[in-house]
Amino acid sequence: MPRYFFHLRFGQRVVPDEEGEELPNQTAARDEALAAVRELTNPKVSQRRWASWFIDLADESGGFFRTPIGHPALEVVASDRQAPDAEKPKLRPAQPGTALPEYAAPNTRTAEIVRQMSERRDQMAQLLKKNYQLRQDLSSLRLATEELRDRTNRLVLLARAGGARY
Repeated sequence: MPRYFFHLRFGQRVVPDEEGEELPNQTAARDEALAAVRELTNPKVSQRRWASWFIDLADESGGFFRTPIGHPALEVVASDRQAPDAEKPKLRPAQPGTALPEYAAPNTRTAEIVRQMSERRDQMAQLLKKNYQLRQDLSSLRLATEELRDRTNRLVLLARAGGARY
């Protein structure tokens, strides 16, 4: 079975799918990508905003399908992605209430990657907050140390000046 890769893209930033997933054909891979989009944009599953995010679908020979995750998704597609006169794939919209194929189960690999990205982003935000607090604490300690050093220098100078008189 061929292997398909579900890369996430936001502008120039790409989160590559290193492992990919074996699926019967390009149609099955496209259906999997669209199922992932439906799941990611479902407010019961995720509250994340996906505006301008895309799923780029590729096989071993290269990319062949791109779909926006959120709306509005505004992006100028680079000319190296697809020639203007190239035949575009025919897409059929998913019908509401249509059962998903077996390979497009609700817990897709792409959704799992996105969930992990979201968790890491939250962890990074917490680490940045902690980093900021530690920098503030360090700055306060540095100021207190400078004040102590200045007082100590003044006391030493006074002691030397007082010792020189006697």
